[in-house]
This record gives sequence, structure tokens and C-alpha cells, in this order.
Amino acid sequence: MSDCKYCGQPAGFLHSKHADCERRYADAKVQIVEAISEAVLSSASLQPVEQRVNELAQISFVSDAERHGLLLEGWGRAVDRCLEDDVLDESEEKRLIELRDHFALSQADLQTTEAYSRVVKAAVIRDILRGNLPTRMTIDGNVPINFQKGEQVVWAFPNTDYLEDRTRRQYVGGSQGVSVRVMKGVYYRVGAFKGEAVDRNVRIHVDSGLFVITDKNIYFVGPVKSLRIAYAKVLTFQSFSDGIGIVRDSANAKPQIFITGDGWFTYNLVMNLAHF
Repeated sequence: MSDCKYCGQPAGFLHSKHADCERRYADAKVQIVEAISEAVLSSASLQPVEQRVNELAQISFVSDAERHGLLLEGWGRAVDRCLEDDVLDESEEKRLIELRDHFALSQADLQTTEAYSRVVKAAVIRDILRGNLPTRMTIDGNVPINFQKGEQVVWAFPNTDYLEDRTRRQYVGGSQGVSVRVMKGVYYRVGAFKGEAVDRNVRIHVDSGLFVITDKNIYFVGPVKSLRIAYAKVLTFQSFSDGIGIVRDSANAKPQIFITGDGWFTYNLVMNLAHF
């Protein structure tokens, strides 16, 4: 007879857990996450929330390591609540910081979650919309870009794919020609022709590298291709789910595509900085 893995008491023949213990454990995990995520909607003291979380963990067999993971998940859910309208106001950001500090969630832990990046990005967009140039991004190490005097880096996307649209021409309906026998030893050759020329656009991968957005320009630096695009030289920005397209203000310009992984943020960032 084995013991229950939750309470440590005998679980019965060929059983490793009590059904009630497992149910209590599962319910507690859900309640802990909900307690943290709902706390962001109030400005009340977080002490009762902490007491509730500790009580649930203690009576429901939730270990300290699991509790910490659930706190991170709850903080992420709180971020979801704040960004339901795609806007993070200052009171929401302040409350998220209070939750982080009260439950001793380190920045290193939060940076492992997608939620942390979403908070920073939303705050950056808010700053720009209010006429403030964000200073939330720093780039570690040497950057091989000759920035202009007074230019401020706003955001950088590593490992960005750079794509270009190219025109390829092919001929449709052509023939290489055939030989037709007229009599023994005599052949008549029907001439070859290329057919109709058809142009088609193809999107090709040019390079991968660092994509940097500043208050004055857009940069891409890779082992094969490097470029700088001033906002004044952009005709249109195109929004994609995972990046943006840029069409320069020049004759026969084709889209230059940058796959950053977050099309919504990248598009809103460059659109607003272009009019900053």
C-alpha cells in the first residue's frame, strides 16, 4: 500500500493519491492565479491577497517552487486584464509594479514571460502618444551603427529577417521547335519561340540581423545587408502580423519587409515616431 503524494497518508491498494487531495491541489492553483490577477483591478492593500495565497498553498499541498510559478502566471494574467483595451495607463502600470514588488518577483523571472515584454512595449507606445521620447531600451555591447548626433534609440529587435520583393520574368507557351520529316533524308524544322513574357513578384529572404528604431531613422544591420531609412523618405508603412513593410518614396519602390515577431507593436511604433 502506497502513500498519497499530496498528504502523505495511506492512499489504498495500487493508489498513489487521494481524489480529494488532488482536487484540492488543482483548485488551489487556479485560485492562486485568480487572486493575483484580480488584485490588479483594485488599489487595496495586497496583504490580504498574500495571506490568501499562503493559506491556499499551505492547505492544498502547493510547494514553494510551485507557488512562485503560480505568482508569475497570475502576474501575467493581470497584464492581460490591463491590456484588454490595448492601452496601459499609468495607474495600471503602477499597480503591476506593486504586485511585482510585494510578491518579490524579480525582473529576471518576469523577463522569462511574454507578459513583461508586453508591458514595456505598451508603456513605450503610451509615452510616444503623450509626446515623450521613451528611454526604456538599452542595447548591451557595441552596435555597428553610426547614429546621428542626438539620435535616441527607442527599440531594437535582434534576429530580424529582412525580405525584399523581386520581379522574376518567365515565358509561357513557348516551344523549342520540332523537326518534321518531309521525305527520306529530308527534314523541315519548325522554329522555336519563347512565348509570352510574364512577370511575377517573389518575396525572397535577403539577410537576418539587428533592426533598430530610433526617433529619427530605421536601421537594419546584417552580415549581407545594412541600411538606414529616414522617416521623411518613407511613403507608406505596411502592417503584418509578424512585422512591417516599408515602401520608400521613390520611383518603382517595392516593399522592404522586416520580420520582428510583433507586427502590432512595430507598426504602431514607427507610425507614431514618424509623426513625433
